[in-house]
Amino acid sequence: MMILLFFAVITLVLLVKLNSILGTRVGFHIPEEMIPKMDKEASEEVAIAEIDRKILDIKKHYPSFEEDSFLKKAEIAFETIFNAYAKEDLATLESLLSPRLFHAFSLAINDRKSRGETLEGTLIRCIKKEIIDASTSDDRIFVEVKFSTEQSNVLKSSSGEILEGSEEFIKVHTDVWVFSRLKDEKTSRWYLYEIKYEAN
Repeated sequence: MMILLFFAVITLVLLVKLNSILGTRVGFHIPEEMIPKMDKEASEEVAIAEIDRKILDIKKHYPSFEEDSFLKKAEIAFETIFNAYAKEDLATLESLLSPRLFHAFSLAINDRKSRGETLEGTLIRCIKKEIIDASTSDDRIFVEVKFSTEQSNVLKSSSGEILEGSEEFIKVHTDVWVFSRLKDEKTSRWYLYEIKYEAN
């Protein structure tokens, strides 16, 4: 019994010593620049594989989901919402936005109208659109689409003075729009649930 206890103590001391050496010289103290990083191509392949997996999960709840068709409809929704916001078309916005997002749009439009300002927005073209994420909750499906678009936006005062933007300046905007619909409901429709802005 004493012999077993002696070897147990020796083993414990060795383990503590080994852990001390590894933790100090090897563990979490490896300089970041020495850690090999995944190259860009491999990283993109991993991201694509992850999106494919998430889309397959979406199809379990919504079998008719098809990426190309969804992206075409998402682009149409982008253009429709963009124009409706500029034209202060609340009826169209209400039919395409989540209640929370519609409330935010309404406040912005009413604030603009209260100052007598007008927004002249022109969507020149959609440069690129891609699904960058997809997920589900207990009762909903979410699909995130990243849009890169060319836009011309001019905010004018009641007298026609340009307050922001330029009629001759076209800017590239990058936005991430989150579309959502209810799970397992054939009558459910997609609507814009959230907008995430990226640095432009």
